[in-house]
This record gives sequence, C-alpha cells and structure tokens, in this order.
Amino acid sequence: MGILTLGVSVYVTACIIYATLSLAYFFLSQHKAFSCDSSCQKRVFFGLAGGGISLCFLLGNAILPQTALGGFAALPVILTTILGGWLSGLIALIITLASHGVALSDKFAIGLVFLILFAGKIWRKRPIIIALAIVFVILACRLGSMLLLDPTRFYTNIRLVYPQMVYPLMECLCFFITYFALVVKKEYVEASISMKDFAMIDSVTSLNNRKRIDQEIIKLSSETQSFGVGLIDLDDFKQVNDRYGHLIGDRLLFETAEIFRSTTRSRDFIGRYGGEEFLIFVRNADPLTVYQVCQRIRAAVANTLFLANSPQPFKLTVSIGVGMYHAGDDLMTCIHQADIALYQAKRRGKNTVVMANGAHRFNTVQFWED
Repeated sequence: MGILTLGVSVYVTACIIYATLSLAYFFLSQHKAFSCDSSCQKRVFFGLAGGGISLCFLLGNAILPQTALGGFAALPVILTTILGGWLSGLIALIITLASHGVALSDKFAIGLVFLILFAGKIWRKRPIIIALAIVFVILACRLGSMLLLDPTRFYTNIRLVYPQMVYPLMECLCFFITYFALVVKKEYVEASISMKDFAMIDSVTSLNNRKRIDQEIIKLSSETQSFGVGLIDLDDFKQVNDRYGHLIGDRLLFETAEIFRSTTRSRDFIGRYGGEEFLIFVRNADPLTVYQVCQRIRAAVANTLFLANSPQPFKLTVSIGVGMYHAGDDLMTCIHQADIALYQAKRRGKNTVVMANGAHRFNTVQFWED
C-alpha cells in the first residue's frame, strides 16, 4: 500500500472514529457534559460505541490493510478510556479482544495499552499530557509486543517487519487527529452547557432563577408521584434593606440560600421565586416528610447568626407555606394554596411552617402548624 493511499486510509479511519464517538458523546451530554464521572449506564453505552467501532474495523476491513487492523482497532479503546474512564474503556476492550480478527500480538499490545492507561488514570490528566503519553505508550507497546511474541522474525528479516513499524506511526497520527477533534467537541459541549446553566442561575443567591423555576413547573405538571410545594419568605426583610442597604441585603440572601442548599435533599428543587421569596419542590415525599424538611429549613435559619459583611451580626427567621401536589392536580393551584398557607404563617406570628392539609385537588383547605 502506497504512502498516499495509507494516508487517505488513516484520514478516513480518523473521521469514522471521530464521527461515531462525537455523536455518542453529544447524545450523552444533553443535560450535563459526559465524563468519567457520569452514570454507569452512560459510560457502558459509550464503551459499547467504542467497541462497536473496533468491531466494524475488524469485520469490514476495506479501509485498512489486514496487518494494520489490530493496531487501529485499539484507538477506539484508547479514546473511550480517555473520555469515559475505565468502565467505558473496559467495555470497548472486551469487545475488541473478543473479535477473531485481531492477531495475538495486537491483542497483547491493546491489553497492555489499556492496563497502562488504567494504572495511570489517564482520564484525569490534561489533554497535552494525555496526547504525548498515548503516543509513547502506543509505540512502546507495539514494539514490545513484536519483540516478545515474535523475536525471531523481528531480527532475521527486518523488511518484513517494516510495515509493522510504519503502522504504529500511522496510529499515532490517527490518534492525534481524532483526539484533538474530540477535545474541541468536548470543550464546545461543556461551554454550551455552562452558558445554558448560567442563564438559569440567580445572580444573587446562585440558586435556580425564575426562568428555571418556570421550566420546572412545566416539567412537574405531569408528575405522577406526590410531592410537596413550599413557599419560603424571609420575615421583615424589607426592614433590613431599608436600614442597612441592598448590598447587605443581597449578602443575607446569599447566606440564607446556602442554608437552603445544606438543609434540603439532593433530589429536591429550590429556587428564588422573587425578592425575598423562594420556592421549593420536595420530591417523592409524603406530607409528613415535606413538613419535616420545611421545619428543618426554618430551624436552621432561626438558629444561624448571619454576618453578611456587616459590623453587627443578624438574626433572621422565615415563614413557610406548604401544599401537596398529587397526580392530576393543577400545579399552579398547589402553588397558590402554598401562598395562602404562607399568608397564614405570617398572620400567626412568623417563624413558623403552615401546611395546607386539604382534600385532593384542595377543594377544601385546612391548616396545621408547628
């Protein structure tokens, strides 16, 4: 095979690997950028995509010469390990080694490459370090596998070994093309998701903003499981703004939001509804659990001494109105009922939790409090 033909084959191979892994990466990064810390299901899927590319190379070998197939089949294993971590790489490795189209020396080299990547946790390294390390590992493992498994042929007829010396260099070239194209894709996806997330974050509290809350309301409107709806209002907060200014007030809002984050569960949703009012959805919970979560929030705020970059510390309290959503309810009606409960909490002396404990769809409303 001529140099030009081999170069075209390398380029086509790089395009196939990039296109497949890029599509898989994009598909797995719909809400959060895919990484080695993603869920097991996502990493397994990415590993299957990488192993599928290797399998296609080995079964349909029209692009590359037979002697180069095993080495180039290692590239998807390497790339899935870098982007998806050890689990993705292991899945791709098993698929590749299980194929009948890989020579023993290639299997040895591919397995050795993966073990080195695994031992060095290469998916945690910086891109340029990864690139240089992979090139060294590919060349060393390919040469080492030839020397260990077929030393007689290597020393007696170097001309027969020449193609096997060229192909590792082509592998490195293919790796560079594919890897840095995927790095650019990865950075683009991460930047896009970060910008999207930034647009949904309140600038004062770093909680979800009103736009993000509206999206969550639409999403939860068809929820089939019951959950709690809580409206939290900082008591007498207007007096703080009037007396100490909005800079101190904003700092207090941020410190209060930190308490909300630390006292709610990871599956709950909380955001700034407007001004000093916050909205929380307590997911998959019965009324008693919802009430306990809100009581924990109220007690944590009441027991905290807020500094807020002020000469003197502050004591704050919150009032919370709570409603329950059940399948088939109108969520906006539930929020309205929580607002009524919040009004009752204010009337009953503030620093309390009042829960609308009404019938299904809130046809009647009763209140109970701490």
